[in-house]
Amino acid sequence: MLLRATAVVVFVLGMDSYGAPIDHSKITQVVNDVSVLDPESKHSTPAEPKSIFGTPDIMKTGADSRSEMVAEDQTITRVGANSLFSFEPNERVINLKQGSVLFESPPGHGGGTVRTAAATASVLGTTIIVVVTKAGGFKFLVLEGKGKLTMPNGTVRILHAGQLIVVPPGATMPGPILTFLLKNEVDSSLLVVGFNGRLPSWGKIWKEIQRQEKEIADGELAAPTGVFGTIIDPNTRINQIGGLHANATPTPVIVNPTPQSTPRPTPRRQRTNPTGGNSPTGGP
Repeated sequence: MLLRATAVVVFVLGMDSYGAPIDHSKITQVVNDVSVLDPESKHSTPAEPKSIFGTPDIMKTGADSRSEMVAEDQTITRVGANSLFSFEPNERVINLKQGSVLFESPPGHGGGTVRTAAATASVLGTTIIVVVTKAGGFKFLVLEGKGKLTMPNGTVRILHAGQLIVVPPGATMPGPILTFLLKNEVDSSLLVVGFNGRLPSWGKIWKEIQRQEKEIADGELAAPTGVFGTIIDPNTRINQIGGLHANATPTPVIVNPTPQSTPRPTPRRQRTNPTGGNSPTGGP
């Protein structure tokens, strides 16, 4: 195992199930500099489409580079730029030491897990993006489905499509749940649009985009108010939405707000975050 997880992020959609291990996948596309490293000999060879990548080898991507792999059960793994990635033997586990990965597991196929040094993200019928930040933190975004973050101290957060959360380096508590512009993310993310084929879950993602845009138009979500920093890859910047689906107590978190000339629309209804936490939510 490359990494030791300090938190657990569980992405669920439906009942838990178990599938065959994902300890290898067929490489379906390689963009620019992608190589396969033997962990014992340290020998490196270029990654080739149609070849099989599996344990214990490590995949390394360079700048402006990425790779897509498809497992026998059609689970898709897309590795972003400047990443180090490997499969765990006899499990449905991905080890992500640095960089970014998009993981999509079809419902009922057993899901899968992405481990980093800061947290662990598990998928079941969900499409997520996981990013290891430069300082060793953890950032993940839900494109469709919903997710559950469980920290070692038992703290739980539930995320829906169009939401992200950050675990700062060395933190025992995650940051607040933030709502981001899903369409902007999908349109600009090379992990989504940077490959020849469209994700099988695209139809579900598009429905979530339409839902979010309708909620903004109806005044149930505020229009974008600021930018949530940068992420390594899949894209440039995250446009954060002012969450009007907040719980009853705290004020929604706004990061680097941009002044607006018009007031925010009055929310038509309130929704409660299933976690019982105090973060703004924008999902169903």
